[in-house]
Amino acid sequence: MPSWTVTAPVQERFLAAHGLRGFAGGYGSDGLELWSFPVQIASGYRLEFLHGDGTPLAAADAPVAATLDPFGLTRSYAAPGLRVSERIEARDTLPGVRVRLRVEQAPPGLRVRVHLVPSLNLMWPAGIGGQEFAWDAAARGLLLQEPSGRFRALIASPQAGAHSEPNNDRRGSAFGRPLFLELTPTPCGGARCATLAFASQSEPGEDVHDTATALLQAPEAPAPADTARLAQATRLRIVTPDAQANRALRWAQVALEQAWSCNARLGCGMVAGYGPSHGARRPQYAWYFGGDGLVSTRALVASGQFERAAAQLAFELRYQDPDTGMLWHELSQSAGFLQWVRDYPHMYAHVDIAFDFLAVTAEYAHASGDDTFLRAHWPQLLAAWRYCRSLIDAGDGLPRVPAGKMSGNEQDALTDELTLSAAWVDAARAMAAMADTQGDAALAAQARADAERARASIRARYRDPAGRWISGFHRDGSRGESFSGADLAAIGSGAATPQEAAAIFAQLAAPDVLTDWGLRSKPASAPDYDSEAYSRGSVWGLGSAAAAEALWRAGRGAQAADLWLRLVPWAAQDAPGHMHEVQSGAAFVPQRESVPEQTWSSAAFLSAALGGLAGLEADGARRRLTFAPQPPAGWDWLRVEGVRVGANGGTVDLAWRREAQRAVLDLDNHGEPFVLTWRQAGRPSAAPVERRVGPGRTRLVLPLREE
Repeated sequence: MPSWTVTAPVQERFLAAHGLRGFAGGYGSDGLELWSFPVQIASGYRLEFLHGDGTPLAAADAPVAATLDPFGLTRSYAAPGLRVSERIEARDTLPGVRVRLRVEQAPPGLRVRVHLVPSLNLMWPAGIGGQEFAWDAAARGLLLQEPSGRFRALIASPQAGAHSEPNNDRRGSAFGRPLFLELTPTPCGGARCATLAFASQSEPGEDVHDTATALLQAPEAPAPADTARLAQATRLRIVTPDAQANRALRWAQVALEQAWSCNARLGCGMVAGYGPSHGARRPQYAWYFGGDGLVSTRALVASGQFERAAAQLAFELRYQDPDTGMLWHELSQSAGFLQWVRDYPHMYAHVDIAFDFLAVTAEYAHASGDDTFLRAHWPQLLAAWRYCRSLIDAGDGLPRVPAGKMSGNEQDALTDELTLSAAWVDAARAMAAMADTQGDAALAAQARADAERARASIRARYRDPAGRWISGFHRDGSRGESFSGADLAAIGSGAATPQEAAAIFAQLAAPDVLTDWGLRSKPASAPDYDSEAYSRGSVWGLGSAAAAEALWRAGRGAQAADLWLRLVPWAAQDAPGHMHEVQSGAAFVPQRESVPEQTWSSAAFLSAALGGLAGLEADGARRRLTFAPQPPAGWDWLRVEGVRVGANGGTVDLAWRREAQRAVLDLDNHGEPFVLTWRQAGRPSAAPVERRVGPGRTRLVLPLREE
């Protein structure tokens, strides 16, 4: 089980424990917030240690270290005469969080005072009114409730004693005032222990007392279901000569699993990340985003998590607009309690999601060989296809953004975008491939024709007279900016010539674009550059990882590896093992709006390593695997273990190494035979090796020519 330990300043690191329904997280200096989605139970959680006479222990209120693992976090407290560990975790689908305290050394009569601010509220924008709290003597806890009795929370411990009392005078009756609960640890195997449960209920059939009991009585070992989930999520393993890169890759897989969240009313899906609520009852971005989910799905597919990828795609289709075929953009954890679509503008705001959805679904079907998924959802896929085609301009065959909608650029809304037009090329090619598998030759031919027409039109529309790519057009007809992520989209669509692509890639290495921690979203030399602006000069993990993958796919391995390795320190910067959303363009410091656990940053980092660094591509239906590694010059070996060639048929381990003037590849096939295509960097004119690989061990050797 991977773990990550941090020391000072522990209070200024974002620390979190993740479960399918429960979550605890935050910066220690602010206190943690505790959730059982979609209910916020409390915020401002912190501990204070007291002598028997009630006086605080000096210098004991802040942890000196914290160790995180996929199932939770353990904070350590130390002071003269005191040594305490605090384990915080959420378990499987239980709607709550458990805290276990173990006191290894303490003065006589030690008490632990738990400070918190009660919430009992739904994730924004839903809300519950009329809260109150009372002491539940039987449960030995604080019972938070509201008049209907539908929503309740219980903060309870068998070791609880003194506690806040209800106060109905006009100066102390506010529900949101800080509360406390004192615990007196009891003997437990040579130490003294106390256990605290934060439980809630929001659905018929749930009972807050039953949940609290289940949390309190659960064994110390992780829940078997949680262990199984982690094993599935980390079955594939990338091992390189760089220990820091290995750790970042392993934790990127953990981050993807920790983003999988289950909502009793909405279902299970990938959330966009986690960060502080900032008082808004929304631990950013702990709700569902369609586009973010697709970025994560690409990483799931690349790492062979086909079952989870299919579940995410099905979750996205679950809320497809039945009238238009449009895919959704944002879904709050509390949408099940609201008229979300009718009353809020967030659900069907982005037209680009449908285009990306078709492309990612085709990636999934190709890698997994899962034709069953396509057949089961074919009517919905056709509806998404029709929606995309409904936006196509008859004059040039490129999509337009309807009034009141937006595409990828939220900060500078355009009527059409190069990135959206490139996504249309990808979507049309994807639909052609999927139509082939479904035996619809006419649809396949139409989709290929649409893709080719769009590819040809992109150059005419988005290449300005100065020979630069522009991002798109405003509604008044004026051009969008030059040099942006759209430049890479021009390459991906096939609209850029090889010479133009080389010029774009060279610009990515320019000092006003490339920083030590990634690529600026806008060159520092641009007139409107702002290093602190969200999209006008800051450094995005997603964009930098995507650029690295594009460089690898273009055969520019040295430049790609150099860029990708600059992202490795992101995993150690704040939330251990997780990557921020966006950094300042002037220093390796999170941009002020950034989220410390941004799922798509981790997902794109992992996708780039698998599709670019290792050059892996599976064709599940035909049982074929491409391996085209492009490691940095200083790496003489690389291993990828647990690679799946399709959804069925076992796994294969690949161990590559460079020896003098030859490359050696050892394969250990734990499943059915497959066909391997091995492309080796340094042999640009040599044909790739194709070999049928049977079960067991196979060794292949290629002579190398120096790059």
